[in-house]
Amino acid sequence: MLAKTKTIFESPLIKNTLKLSSSSMILMLIPFLITPILSRLYSPEDYGVWGIFSSVLYIVNSFIFLSYENTIVKSNDDKEIPDLIVLCLTISLSITIIVGLVFTLGKMMGIPFFVNFHSIPLLTSMLFITASYNIFNSIANRTKKYGAMSVSNVINGTSQAAIRVFLGKFPFVSYGLIVGNIISQFIATIYFVFPLRSYIQNYSTSSIKIAKIKLLAKKYKKFPLYEAPARFIEFAVLNLTIIILSNYFGKDEIGYFSMVIQFILLPITVFGSAMGSVYYRELSENLCDPEAVSLITRKVAKITFPISLLPILFLTFGGDKLLVFILGNKWIPAGSMAIIMSVFSVPVILAQSLLPAFKTLDRQEIRFKLNLLNFILAIGALIISAVYFDKINLVLFVYSILYALVQFIIYHKILKITNLRLREVSKYFMGSMLICYVLLLIRIIYSGILIY
Repeated sequence: MLAKTKTIFESPLIKNTLKLSSSSMILMLIPFLITPILSRLYSPEDYGVWGIFSSVLYIVNSFIFLSYENTIVKSNDDKEIPDLIVLCLTISLSITIIVGLVFTLGKMMGIPFFVNFHSIPLLTSMLFITASYNIFNSIANRTKKYGAMSVSNVINGTSQAAIRVFLGKFPFVSYGLIVGNIISQFIATIYFVFPLRSYIQNYSTSSIKIAKIKLLAKKYKKFPLYEAPARFIEFAVLNLTIIILSNYFGKDEIGYFSMVIQFILLPITVFGSAMGSVYYRELSENLCDPEAVSLITRKVAKITFPISLLPILFLTFGGDKLLVFILGNKWIPAGSMAIIMSVFSVPVILAQSLLPAFKTLDRQEIRFKLNLLNFILAIGALIISAVYFDKINLVLFVYSILYALVQFIIYHKILKITNLRLREVSKYFMGSMLICYVLLLIRIIYSGILIY
């Protein structure tokens, strides 16, 4: 048993994931330490404003490179990297300018959403900074500088927490939650310059040719054709939820939702994203070996399976009470909302780390079709239920069920294209899922939270 455990932890996949996620594990403590302070410095309405801003930010960021940033990691030719970086920078700058113009024109035309949007300059600034950060992050992932990625995560998380607390205590600028995020992202981006400086200096800008950039854009055309729309839809399903709900419910209820999402998807933030990055690089290096692809995928799936059960079990057995205790009494509605949102947390955590399988195996069209299905079902259910029901918990319950259903289908499809069976992940998979959801349903019915 000890030998088997040692072998698992000595594998490159696990070692690099632990190295990258070690910073996230440190950052996992920050929400528990800082959120009780922030939730008392900022109101649910403030979090509602942040929720709407971040939703727009995440949606635009999902396609700001048209997914060409993935080619920086996937490419097996180092000579392509400078041109791919220029391609990504050009696309991101163009999209940032377009978004700024759209929001400005929308505001001039008196369209309510754009008129009520909080700050166009803050949005465009954040888009530019996050684009730079993500390019550095892709370069670090390609060169396997997981230590640098880990440090940048720590810098980003700790500085964001400190700046938000400071701006909450001394509110000399508006939108402290947004400004704190922008400043911390900028600091983390500047840090990346130092560990990646030697790698970047190896390339000469004179080797960059427009004709070569066009050829590379054509070579990797599946990324903008399928990967970018798939990612856009994937991010839109979750983040459009906040925008749609803001038309039917108050900013305080949007604030509860924004806060809950942070806690529900914490395992993804802590471990899933790190594993997904390492998994993508490992698959890219072993693309021509189907057995290696299956083996790597099985390792990831075996780890994410027990992690996916943590939020639903935690909240089913009273974790919502602890959540309210941490946040404070004015956040009581967030507890019941968290129980409902845990419905879709399981399949999201299961599938998130494995999503790179689609782009690595050039099956982006599958991901696009499934995400489109998710968009139609989940967003359609959200709008219809929001029109007919005036209880936000009931609306989110309907939305969560359909969202979870499609995520389970996505997970099943990933296992299929990597030649894995569900039983290879865990022989207790179906039984564990059934027990968790039955217990959750009993808790929901018993507590009567759907009528709040």
